[in-house]
Amino acid sequence: MTAAIRANLPVFAVIAPLFVAFVLPTFARRTRLVEGLVIFVQAVGLWGTAYLARLVLAQGGLPIIYEVGGWSAPWGIELVVGNLGAFFLLVVAGVSLPVAIYASGNLAKEVEGARRRAWFYVLYLLLGGALAGMSITNDLFNVFVLVEVATLSCCGLVSASQEPSGAEAAFNYLILATLGSGMILGGIGFLYIVTGHLNMGFAARALATVWQDYPHVVWMAISFFMVGFGVKAAFFPLHIWLPDAHSVAPSPASAVLSGLAVKGYIICLMKVLFHVVGPELMQVFSLNRLLVLLGMVAILIGSILALGQDELKRRLAFSTVAQIGYIFLGMGLLNVKGMTGALFHIASHGIIKSALFLAAGAVITQTGKERVSELAGVGKKMPITMGVFTIASLGLVGIPLFSGFVGKWYMLLGSLGAGDYLAAAVIVAGSVLCAGYLFPVIRVAYFEPAPADDWQEPGVRQRLALILLAMGIFVLGTIPGPLLELALAAATDFLVFN
Repeated sequence: MTAAIRANLPVFAVIAPLFVAFVLPTFARRTRLVEGLVIFVQAVGLWGTAYLARLVLAQGGLPIIYEVGGWSAPWGIELVVGNLGAFFLLVVAGVSLPVAIYASGNLAKEVEGARRRAWFYVLYLLLGGALAGMSITNDLFNVFVLVEVATLSCCGLVSASQEPSGAEAAFNYLILATLGSGMILGGIGFLYIVTGHLNMGFAARALATVWQDYPHVVWMAISFFMVGFGVKAAFFPLHIWLPDAHSVAPSPASAVLSGLAVKGYIICLMKVLFHVVGPELMQVFSLNRLLVLLGMVAILIGSILALGQDELKRRLAFSTVAQIGYIFLGMGLLNVKGMTGALFHIASHGIIKSALFLAAGAVITQTGKERVSELAGVGKKMPITMGVFTIASLGLVGIPLFSGFVGKWYMLLGSLGAGDYLAAAVIVAGSVLCAGYLFPVIRVAYFEPAPADDWQEPGVRQRLALILLAMGIFVLGTIPGPLLELALAAATDFLVFN
C-alpha cells in the first residue's frame, strides 16, 4: 500500500485540484458545498505533500520519479519529487489552505453572485494544480503548458474584482504575460534545436557537450528565458503589470498571486538555469553577476516605490517587487548559503505576503478605508487583524524569531562568503527600507486616535486563516526544521547538478 501511494502520489498532487476544478461548476449554486470541496482538496493536498516531503527526507533526498503514461524519459514526461519539488509543493499547499479558508468567509463581499464565486474557485484550483505541476515536472514543454495554465488562471482571478479598474489591470497583465509566454516558448525552441531534447536531464547532458558550437544560440535561449520568466515573476524592470493587478484583485487572489504565483515562475527559471544550463555556463555568460546586479536594483527601487504609496494594497504590491529582488540576488551568488536563503525566502515571503494581503483585505472590507493615512486607530478596533499584520511586517523586515530573518540571514552569509560586500549592504538596506514602508502603517493603526466608527473584526474563518499564517511565520522563524533542510538540500542539488 505504501509503495502504491508513493508511486502515484506525485501525479495526484497535480491532478486532484484540477479534477475538483473541473466538477465545481456543476455545484455553482451550492456555495457551501463549493467552499467545502475547495478546503477539503487543499487539506488533503497539504497532507499528501507533507507525506511526500517526509519520504524525500527519509531517503536522503533521493527523488521519487513518476513516469506519466508509463513512458520513460526522454520520450515521456517525468514528474520528479526531489528536494526542490517537495519544498515548493509544501509551500503551495501550506499557503493555499489558509487562503481558501479566508476566501470561504470573505469572497461574498468582494465577488458578487454565487456562480461568479464558483468560477473564482475554479481558477484558484487550476492555479494550485499548475503550481504543483511546475514544482515537479522535468519536461521543458510541460513547463510551458503549466505556465500558461497558471497565467490564464491569474488573469481570471484579477478580473474577478468588482472594481472598474480590475478588467483593465487583467487585460494589461494578459498582454504582457502573453509576450512573456512567447519568450519562454522561444527559449525552449532554441534549447531543443541545440540539444534535441525536452527532458531537462537529457537536455543538460547534451548542452554540456555542444554549447561551444552554438554559444550565440545558447545565449539567446538564456536571454529569452530571463525575459519571459522575468515578466511573469515581475522581476524589475519587467514588473509594470504587478502593482495594478495585485492591488485591485480580490484579497484572496492578491494573496495567492503575490505569495505563490510569481514564485512558481521563479522555480521554473531556477530549474532551467541550474538543471539545464548549469552553474558553470552561468558563469561563462556572466549571468550570475547580472542576477546579483538586477536583484540589488530591484530591492532598492521596489522599496523606494513602496515608500511613496498611500494606498495600502498598492504599497504591498510594490513590496513584492523588492522581495523578488532578494530571491534573484540569492540565486546569483552561486553558493549554497545564498541559494538556501533565496529558496527559504520563497517560502517565507509566500506566507508573509499572504498574511499581509489578507489582513489588508480584512481592514478594507470592514472599514471601507484603502489608504494608510485613513487607518488611524484601526489597531485598537481590529486587534487580531492588525496583530497579524504586525507579525507579518516584522517577518518581512527580517526581525529575528520571524521567518523573514532566516532567509535574509543565509543570503547575507552567502554574500559575505562570495566577497560581495555591496550585496550584503543592499540586503541590510532593503530591510531598513522595508521597515520604512511597513512600520508607518503600524504606527498609524495603533498610535493615532481612533474615530467613532464601529469597526469590527472579520468573521471567524477569516480570523482563523490569519492566525494560521501568523503561526507559520513564527514557527518558520524559530524552528524552520524540515523546510530549511529541504531548502539546503535543494540548494546543494542546484550547485552540484551534473
